[in-house]
Amino acid sequence: MDDNELDKLFGEASAAAKEPSEEGSSDSDAAEKATGADVFVIKQYEEGNDGEEDEPDEDQAGEPGDLEESEEVTEEDESEESEGSEEDAEDEEEPDEAEAPRKAPAKRLVRKKRPPQKRPLSEVIHLSRRGIALIALAIAIIAIVLLILFLPAFRVRNAHVEGNVVMTDQQVLRELKLEYNSHLMGGVSGNILDIIRLDYGKTEERIKRENPYIEDIRVSVKLPSTVDVQVKERMKVCYIRTPDGYAALDKDGIVLELTSFDTRKSVRPVICGLNVTYAELGKPVRISNENDYKKAIIVLGAILAADNASIGDSYSMFENTVEVRILPSGYMFLTVYSPQNKLIQIKFDSLEKISDKTAWLLYAFNSDALDAPKTKGFLDMTGDDPTLREYE
Repeated sequence: MDDNELDKLFGEASAAAKEPSEEGSSDSDAAEKATGADVFVIKQYEEGNDGEEDEPDEDQAGEPGDLEESEEVTEEDESEESEGSEEDAEDEEEPDEAEAPRKAPAKRLVRKKRPPQKRPLSEVIHLSRRGIALIALAIAIIAIVLLILFLPAFRVRNAHVEGNVVMTDQQVLRELKLEYNSHLMGGVSGNILDIIRLDYGKTEERIKRENPYIEDIRVSVKLPSTVDVQVKERMKVCYIRTPDGYAALDKDGIVLELTSFDTRKSVRPVICGLNVTYAELGKPVRISNENDYKKAIIVLGAILAADNASIGDSYSMFENTVEVRILPSGYMFLTVYSPQNKLIQIKFDSLEKISDKTAWLLYAFNSDALDAPKTKGFLDMTGDDPTLREYE
């Protein structure tokens, strides 16, 4: 083969060898271009992320309602945000590859303070039905108190006292501390219900403690201006001798009076021969020989009953009885002034038929049968027939 044939042969082989290499190179170039483009795109995307501000998360941004309500931002927040934006811009210009990209600080949202709204009084003051009822009740009570204090109907104009014998009407009213034109509430005492009812309960108890002659008292108010008083008195039955003087007693032995010895004052009737151990005003007397005291009280009660049964006679045997003496032997001596003021003694041996004996005795006094004898002696009523006897 000559040189030309060899050149043609090897020339085609080299051309064939060059064609795939060129295609490979073109493919590699295309791949390199594609890879370069991809790399460029990724780099541009990362740089874009560094330069741009991240959108705030939904949690940081807050609810939509909060964004609508925060219409204004304070000046301090705006200055802080401007400074933050400048620093972010410098960070974008000179990024630090060692540090991870950081997000821009989220804006703080401040709610605008609304001015206080004026509400009507009915919304501010909430009153329940119970509160309204209590207020109405308080107003009613105040009105009632004012009426009671100032109305003339609550001033004393009339007073009726019943049942008093020893005490006068004026004395009873003074005990109540009630005078003409005084207020009806003057004697009212106790709790609020007693005051509303004009109850004199506390005053009644005070009077019974302070005045032994009043066994019971009841006070009632009748509008307008009237006071009714019901009194139950203790009746003085006798006197007894005490170490300091005399004590006046009722039928139950309650001490009504304590008097000293006074020769100018006559006390009658007196029960003699008793041993008194205790006597206090308004309290029961204490006597060692109490049976003798009871006998004497029975005799005086029979005398008083005889006086009450006598009609049309002005003489009162009870008021003219000087003393009743009980002897240790069991005999009783009764000393009485007659209608002609003659002192006569009567002797009893027992309480048998004492009422009949005192009735006969009163009849004898009224008929002057006991004033005729001039002899000094006593009337012996121990037997069936009364007999005048001289002193031995």
